[in-house]
Amino acid sequence: MKKIFTYCLIASTLLSSCVSETEHQKVLDEKNELSVENQQLKTELEEIKFGAPNLLTDGKKFLEAKDYSKARDKFQTLLEKHPDLPQSIEAKKYLATLDEEELWQEAINSDDISVSEKYISKYPKGKYVSRAKTRKEELKILNTQKAYDNAKNGNTSYAWKNFLEEYPNHKDANAIRDKIIRLEVDEIMGNSNTGQMPSFNQNSYGYSSTSSVAITNNTGCSLTVRYSGADVKMIEIPNGGTRRVNLSSGTYKVAASACGENYAGTENLQGSYNSSFYIETRRY
Repeated sequence: MKKIFTYCLIASTLLSSCVSETEHQKVLDEKNELSVENQQLKTELEEIKFGAPNLLTDGKKFLEAKDYSKARDKFQTLLEKHPDLPQSIEAKKYLATLDEEELWQEAINSDDISVSEKYISKYPKGKYVSRAKTRKEELKILNTQKAYDNAKNGNTSYAWKNFLEEYPNHKDANAIRDKIIRLEVDEIMGNSNTGQMPSFNQNSYGYSSTSSVAITNNTGCSLTVRYSGADVKMIEIPNGGTRRVNLSSGTYKVAASACGENYAGTENLQGSYNSSFYIETRRY
């Protein structure tokens, strides 16, 4: 094995020594020429790839395939590299089309009604404007139902007030207002800080299907009185004023608010009544 290795080494040395310096330089020159040609080829390929016609064609293909991100990249590259070529004018038009397409895609994939409204506002004669209007109406119904369900699940006066603020023209708005009054009465009566309200003074007797109550406000503040029973009423009375309310006779839960304080009680209304509200300050 040693002999063979030595022979090969000697043979290799002899062959190497047979190459002249001129031939060696020739090989190097050929390598350099090949390297230059490769670089030129690479440059040419880059020019073809990023040439205006190819960038425009590629951008259009991606646009047709709804790959908007890649399409935008191609058109923007075209504008950056070849701003003065005719293809750039066309690229600008396609970028405008992309803006509309992307906004429409956002609108159909979002439950936020403002996105559909933005499309309608920005493109009043747009490609998808009729569909955007339909989408807007669908979202109105969807969002209204969601908000209604949330208020129903919470079922507090605060939750229903927020709902009516957002949807004041809801088909059940009047019923919801009555619900709010009933809930406010129950919430006030259930609060441990609520004061006891004195009974009304009855000034006529005998059964009547309708009862009349005159309320005078001497609290020094605006007074709100709520009735929850056969009827539902809320009366706002300015300081020093008197208001009369007619109610179906029956038992009512009554809650009053004035000067940041709440008062509640029950009344069995059967006739004509009057009451004067005032706030008494006691010293101990």
